[in-house]
Amino acid sequence: MELEQILAEYIDKFGDEYDIDTALLTDDAKEDLINMLKKSMQINEPISLKELNDFFGYDPNDPEILI
Repeated sequence: MELEQILAEYIDKFGDEYDIDTALLTDDAKEDLINMLKKSMQINEPISLKELNDFFGYDPNDPEILI
C-alpha cells in the first residue's frame, strides 16, 4: 500500500487534525511511516505527538522546525 493511500485511511479514521506532512521523506522513512500508520490503525490509537517528534527528529529548541 502506498503512503498516500494509508495516510488517507488514517485521516479518515482519526480526522484531519492528524494529517501528517510527508513531502520531504525518503523512501525508507516513508516505509517506516507506513508501518507506524498501520500499527496505529490496528490498535485504534492515533500516533502520539512524541512518536511523531521522535520520528521527524523534532528539536523543541529549534523554532524553525514545525510539525
